[in-house]
Amino acid sequence: MTLKVLVPCKRLKEGKSRLAPVLSGDQRHELCRGFLKATLTLARSLVPAWDCLLVTSDTEAATLGADQGIASLDDGGSGLNPSLRLGRDRLCGREGSSLLVLPIDLPRADADILRKLVGFAADMVIAPDRARQGTNVLYLGPKAMEIDFRFGPGSFAAHCRLARDAGLSVEIFENPALAFDIDQPKDLADWRKG
Repeated sequence: MTLKVLVPCKRLKEGKSRLAPVLSGDQRHELCRGFLKATLTLARSLVPAWDCLLVTSDTEAATLGADQGIASLDDGGSGLNPSLRLGRDRLCGREGSSLLVLPIDLPRADADILRKLVGFAADMVIAPDRARQGTNVLYLGPKAMEIDFRFGPGSFAAHCRLARDAGLSVEIFENPALAFDIDQPKDLADWRKG
């Protein structure tokens, strides 16, 4: 089975808007650039560049991907879930592939943790956020490739329900590093503390 890694990225200048109370627009832009570069490096530590795809409508982000040998797919600004469907269709065309959806705002994620996540013998593996509301990392095995994406509010429960309704096995991977994402000013402060 060939693992593929899909990295969704909104426009870098538009990312992390909820950090506006503590970061200027330029600072948020630089933060998102740094997160994207680190995530692409992490993706390449898991699989070769040709098994990664960056889904974005941002030419700057696409250039950062190309710098690491990672192709990008212009999602036309269609939103996260439609972008992921486009990316999955392009990246996982042949049978036997599995897919890891890896967002860019997980600064504590590392290759060892992600290898453990994709090593579970389940059709779907979900790493939820700290509140168990959102889906921070999603792994789809070959049997789960047709499942719909439901990222957004309540996505953890939605992905669990979709898998259950489809008769797929699901593993919930509770890991502090993957549960930690940067959404609010307090998250940023906690991350900067180390």
